Amino acid sequence: MRLLRHLSYIGTTIFLASTPFIAGCTGSIADGAEDDDTPPGGTSSGTGGEPNNGPPDVCIPGLPATSQIPRLLNRQYDNTVRDLLGVTTVGADNLPPSELLVDDFDGPMTPDAWRFYQDAAAAIAKAVMAGPNKSKFISCDPSESGCLTQTIQTFGRKAFRRPLTAAEVTRFEKLGQTTPAGTPDEVAETTLMGFLVSPSFLMLPELTTTPDPSGKGIQLSGHEVAMRLSYMLWGSVPDDVLNAAADNNELQTKEQILAQAQRMIEVREMTGPLVTAFHRNWAQMDNGAAHWWKMDHDTETYPLYSADAKPSWKAELDAFFEEVAFAGGSFKDLLLSNIAFVNKDNAAIYGLDPSAYGTELTRVELDANERPGFLTRAGFLSSYSGYNATSPILRGAFIATYLLGVNPGAPDPAATMMTVQGDFETQRAYVEELTKPAGCKGCHAIINPPGFVMESYDGIGKLQTTDPRGGAIDASVTTNSVNFGDGNVKEISSPLQFMQEITQVQKAKQLYAQAWISYAFGRAPNGKDKCVVDMLDTKLSESGYSILNLLADLTQADSFRVRVRETP
Repeated sequence: MRLLRHLSYIGTTIFLASTPFIAGCTGSIADGAEDDDTPPGGTSSGTGGEPNNGPPDVCIPGLPATSQIPRLLNRQYDNTVRDLLGVTTVGADNLPPSELLVDDFDGPMTPDAWRFYQDAAAAIAKAVMAGPNKSKFISCDPSESGCLTQTIQTFGRKAFRRPLTAAEVTRFEKLGQTTPAGTPDEVAETTLMGFLVSPSFLMLPELTTTPDPSGKGIQLSGHEVAMRLSYMLWGSVPDDVLNAAADNNELQTKEQILAQAQRMIEVREMTGPLVTAFHRNWAQMDNGAAHWWKMDHDTETYPLYSADAKPSWKAELDAFFEEVAFAGGSFKDLLLSNIAFVNKDNAAIYGLDPSAYGTELTRVELDANERPGFLTRAGFLSSYSGYNATSPILRGAFIATYLLGVNPGAPDPAATMMTVQGDFETQRAYVEELTKPAGCKGCHAIINPPGFVMESYDGIGKLQTTDPRGGAIDASVTTNSVNFGDGNVKEISSPLQFMQEITQVQKAKQLYAQAWISYAFGRAPNGKDKCVVDMLDTKLSESGYSILNLLADLTQADSFRVRVRETP
């Protein structure tokens, strides 16, 4: 072990001395910016229902500048190690490899982060050489002549997402030429560790300088395009088919890129995690400032509630989003599909017999009139409620802000503590009285109607016709002229009708398209990406244009195969 540590130190030193350790930043393809506490479109203005004006309204021709050296995010690191080496856990505690790393961060490499990368690499290399997946790294006897050179070339091609240069092969070969000499297995293990701490492994560099023939910027090489495709769609390394296309220079045209994207998207077990992760992001489920999963409920008011059910409610929404996408669903199906995933934890909430279900989620189809889309599922409805009552304000504010793109503004802090006294037969009546003051009316004329429509569901998502306060539920509303962005006032009588209206709102489709672009490309909304938003927005209004069609079309943006340098 002492010799191996010595070899590892020398190997790392040799590598870093001959290869610039570029200070990469996170924000790589398909991982988007960090969740923001503000609504889509920027800071809260408090203007009482002004449309969200943050995302640009006008397409500016050109390409947005991008970082040419993003670092692997931790989830990408785990996926890459899994797909390259078959390793999913390391150490006595069987932790995912990324648990040995610091959390994702922006900016240059830090001493602690670098040390943890080395520790993780050593643990992974040890697990590979001592375990059943050794052949994924080295398939020959390391004591035989030429074995290590062959391994360096073949494994290096996969690990670096490109062929190694002759100089790189020579540098790795030097790991077997140290004094004192290591055993063949020690040299092999150190060679693997050397790959795992290499900048070409830890980062996703785009260093080609070939001008794009159109003069728009720098044309990415086939290997760089392959890397973008695989890390955007799969969050991991290219497969053999994509590597072959890159090696054969078959990733230079939009048509070639689209063909590979469509092939890869069909591999559900690889692309499914992207689809679910994106929709969590779009629905604010990962936003620490949102209300998802934070609320517990009174079991006397809601006897079907159990805090232990929250993980299954989460899993149901993940499964819903993935199933809608891979069943050929479109944007409107996110708001209208009656697909649900049921187990013993949520069956009774949906009016089904819980004894017919176990712990595993089972795909079912609910009443399409009663359960249109993800907003009528237990996960959303229970999260956006109070302890012992529904919350039309929370539900309405979410819909207005994140789906309709209308920013009602942050409430006056004092208003959040307000209560009203009286004998109210419904929660709706209570909220109407609570929001009557002149200072509240501007915002709540926008927030309340969507929230009142959702009063058809109780605090954990069960259909209700009678409020716990004793009165009959009234879910009919007259929408504010701002709600749907067309200046019209509309009479809405049911959640289904309301969801149907949302699917026709141009702003809702624009926000969905913008969310995909920001998440997939890892950059904030900007005027140059607005041109792509406009293209996708138009297609989202076309019949038969699916979520997976949109995902493939992201690769057709000029900015996917051509980059522009960032300027300080």
